[in-house]
Amino acid sequence: MSVLKEKVERFIRENNLLSAGARVVVGLSGGPDSVCLALMLHELGYEVVAVHCNFHLRGEESMRDERFVETLCQQWEWKLYKKDFETARYAKEHGMSIEMAARKHRYDWFRKQKDETGAEAIAVGHHQDDNTETLLLNLVRGTGIKGLCGMQPKHDDVVRPLLCLTRQDIQNYLHAKRQDYVTDHTNMEDTYARNKVRLNMMPVMESINQGAANNMVSTMENLNEVMKVYQEAMKEAISQCVEEKENGEVCIHIEKLKRQPSPISLLHEVLSPLGFNKAQLKEVLSALNESGKVFVANGRRLLIDRTALIVEREKNDNFNLSSLHCKTLPVEKVTFNKSPNYAYLDADKLHGELTLRTPKEGDTFAPFGMGGKRKLVSDFLTDLKLNLFEKERQPLLMDGEEIAWVVGRRSSDLYRVDDDTKRVISLYCDIAAIHC
Repeated sequence: MSVLKEKVERFIRENNLLSAGARVVVGLSGGPDSVCLALMLHELGYEVVAVHCNFHLRGEESMRDERFVETLCQQWEWKLYKKDFETARYAKEHGMSIEMAARKHRYDWFRKQKDETGAEAIAVGHHQDDNTETLLLNLVRGTGIKGLCGMQPKHDDVVRPLLCLTRQDIQNYLHAKRQDYVTDHTNMEDTYARNKVRLNMMPVMESINQGAANNMVSTMENLNEVMKVYQEAMKEAISQCVEEKENGEVCIHIEKLKRQPSPISLLHEVLSPLGFNKAQLKEVLSALNESGKVFVANGRRLLIDRTALIVEREKNDNFNLSSLHCKTLPVEKVTFNKSPNYAYLDADKLHGELTLRTPKEGDTFAPFGMGGKRKLVSDFLTDLKLNLFEKERQPLLMDGEEIAWVVGRRSSDLYRVDDDTKRVISLYCDIAAIHC
């Protein structure tokens, strides 16, 4: 069995999974995969910190697993951290499947113990057969290149040292060591999707071609190499087409997008992490000439503007009032600054309390330089070529119900400083910083 151990050791080294002798949190369920993982890592000189979750989904069998893990850890002198979860109740309360609830509990608990013990990584017992099952599941559910690559040896702080072994390799290793393990009877029930793949689909695949599993593994390896090329190409394309503005908006230039070999792939890479699904991305591509159209996903909006797709930053309608500076001075002591971030109002023409708000439908004001003639705020902002999101976020300085300053754009002519002005309110606001 030293051959298998050497294979795992080489796999860890080649994929840079763990530092030599590192402390590792091991998800130890008591099943063959997790027991093999813990023993392998122990024999390879790693410090095993065993973590066990009791989801209380299989009655006495769940308690049997816990007792087995306790005995195993005592035998090998591994530290053990265990926790009970009311998984079924949690799933019902949060509207998720039992599988998803258990997965959330599991990884939250693993990460808590990783942080508290100072472990380098979390090791889980996924193996080669798990990966082929994942490939088939992803195909059935619909996936892109990433899904066809299968599980990765390392993802964030989670490592999978056994991905180089088959289920049979693991059985052989445990048999040679005369090491017991527990068996989850639900693994033989085709209730869950993964079980259906393992129990029903894989035998059919093997009947067609005895090398089906190995061929799928080889395909995933090839696609992982293709993925490297794809990622580099996407990185370059995104640098050409996408910019993140100072205000947090994501801007995708339409003409540059159209010139890409695969516009839909670029949109997928940029917009899928923000919550937009594939159907929406196709709709966006077909509507590139429909300026003003808005798509909504996951609390965010995408606007098709004249020259760009603009994804608004996360919603925040609050103003950072510390960005607005106001002081009253005698007119003779005022030094006028022509920057749009400054405004100067006749203090004696103000009547109400100065407040800030965003525009409302039908708002009008008298732009400075127009002799008191009123104009819709929406038209004024359109003339400045502001997009929909910028218009909605535009701060207005209000004197009671009257607009005194379209902040950072234009003050009202009703408050202009003239020959009769005695006192001036000097205002300064960085419009880029006014939103919290």
